[in-house]
Amino acid sequence: MKKLFVVWVMLLPLWGQLHAQEKILQGKGFWTLFDSLGDGTPWQQQFADQTGCIFYPKLNRRYISYGGSDSAPATMNGTLGRAKLLVALKDSLPIDIIMISNTNDMNFTDPDTGVEGSIDDEPWMQGSKRTAAKSVLDSKEAAKAYCEKNLRKILKATPKAQRAAGNMLVFPYANPNRHGNRIEIIAPSKHGGEICFHVGRSPRVNLTLPAGMSVAQTREWLASKFYGAGWSAVDNGDNSFTISYYYDKNNKVWVDTKESGLQVAVTDGPRVEEYVVFYTGKDASGWTKSCNWTDKVSLWSCYKGLMEYLKSNLPNTEIYWFMPSYFNFDFNAPEVLRADGSFDEEAFEKTERNRKWMQLSAVQRAIAQRYNCRVLEVGKYCGINLKNVRDYYLSKDPHLKKEGYAQWSKALYEIFKAGKWE
Repeated sequence: MKKLFVVWVMLLPLWGQLHAQEKILQGKGFWTLFDSLGDGTPWQQQFADQTGCIFYPKLNRRYISYGGSDSAPATMNGTLGRAKLLVALKDSLPIDIIMISNTNDMNFTDPDTGVEGSIDDEPWMQGSKRTAAKSVLDSKEAAKAYCEKNLRKILKATPKAQRAAGNMLVFPYANPNRHGNRIEIIAPSKHGGEICFHVGRSPRVNLTLPAGMSVAQTREWLASKFYGAGWSAVDNGDNSFTISYYYDKNNKVWVDTKESGLQVAVTDGPRVEEYVVFYTGKDASGWTKSCNWTDKVSLWSCYKGLMEYLKSNLPNTEIYWFMPSYFNFDFNAPEVLRADGSFDEEAFEKTERNRKWMQLSAVQRAIAQRYNCRVLEVGKYCGINLKNVRDYYLSKDPHLKKEGYAQWSKALYEIFKAGKWE
């Protein structure tokens, strides 16, 4: 009996290790619909290793999660557009768990008034997008005036096959205060092939051009691609599109068309931006009614449209809203520092960025509750706070150090193991 007791005591540490590595999500396909906090970060793979779930880091990076993006209705590489890319994978890869987060949606939050609209706003999900003007207009005011004058004619002329819920019409306009690069399609590629965009100092963007497209089809296809965080591509409506960075850095673009046969000309010009109107009808039946068109869709509408789209197309998938730790502030700002060098928690809570984050996270929790989705309070359970924030974050940076991401994965494991979601 004594020998058995000794053996049991010796096995206790090993049992503890095995218990700690329990594969609680063995074989489940795991995806993150995130901004940069899920784009190329290590915590997802760490969580997958701990739980036994399946994660696809190369496919998730710059495709399902995308740094610098938000949930704006017209942004094709934003949360809504990437949700469509994820759903398109459902017949080829397992999609059992989706975690959603986008801290960049603070762009829609006012520190005093919060997020425009309410949870009663109608759901809206992104559909297709096309340019409805034949050239770049001089200003946003001119684009809006052109839309108002010609909208009814444009709607009536739209083929019935192109009329659908969530569709958008774009009226491009020039912003002379920002630099852009106009890419004119001189001749399309007959046989297609590899082409490469060199965009400022960003990594090269390699694309495989389909064969047999016309000038218009080539322009539309190239304008629909993603050229990196902070870059936008706008279809000018003629035989060109314009690529530009989100602020004036005079970034240059050049195109290596290799052996594709594509011929382009790149010239400098003003940045081109988009005045967009959104179709809010439930189906194509109300397409020509002006009351079904608006130039403003709230974040509430986008979140509701996102949830209904995911739940409709992925009925067996578990959807979670991920609430991260968020400490993006200047560690040396005198207004948040005490005399002893520690941070004043009350002063930190009053900072504009923290107030905006708290307002946004309240919206996300309300959406999760409306659609019966669990909330992952990673920020609450990861152990990162103002007393130790320097160990896990850099000053003025929303991204974590590797030690911080490790805390996230550990917290997630414990949340799933104990069922501590809210």
